[in-house]
Amino acid sequence: MSRRLRRILLAGMLSASATAQAAEKLFLSGAELTNTGSVYYYIGTALPLPGSDLASGYVLHLWADYQTYAYSAGAVDIDARIDALSAAIGYHDSGDNYWWNGRLGVVQADTRLSPHDSANDSAGVTANFKLQLEGERRNSSDFKVNGNLEYIPGRNAHWARLRFLRRYESSGYHGPELIHQGDPSYSAFQLGWAFTEIALNRQWRLGIKGGFRFDENTASKYLGVELSCPY
Repeated sequence: MSRRLRRILLAGMLSASATAQAAEKLFLSGAELTNTGSVYYYIGTALPLPGSDLASGYVLHLWADYQTYAYSAGAVDIDARIDALSAAIGYHDSGDNYWWNGRLGVVQADTRLSPHDSANDSAGVTANFKLQLEGERRNSSDFKVNGNLEYIPGRNAHWARLRFLRRYESSGYHGPELIHQGDPSYSAFQLGWAFTEIALNRQWRLGIKGGFRFDENTASKYLGVELSCPY
């Protein structure tokens, strides 16, 4: 991707965010940790553009995250630390028993490897297009399926999650989750259980998840929290 194209796209997104005022917005944050030391933190927001709202129309998504993980390159263990910022324009749609959105954006990441791995193309500061598709289907008043897929073509990197959720109280759901993520140098699979949409008050919602993570050479346990709030 050319620098000029990235600047044009980012400038357009930042300009659009300044005009996103009337409709309800959404704040998102969370963290995930494993007992082997890997971490993932994120914070983000969804800002409907003029004439749109979170249920239907065009929405600007801004996101920042930090993660660490380890992988093997031959006989050498590599520790990776990544800071990333992304901005995307998404189209949202919803109905009585479903919602979905698709997004196209730009992600800039700073990947630090110790020791350095010359075969890893994602090392250093990179900028790439990012595609994302997310949705949910409610099959009954008590059961729904939620899916999320992210893909960065320039790095051939992906993150995918599938949840099967059943209502357990007036606002909360729980059920199994399956996650797979990876790129040409790293791959991991997670199997766990998630509790979602736990009402803390009239606006804040909490999610808690935990389970097992399997990467190329190790198995570990993970625990995570998710927070959301309209504003």
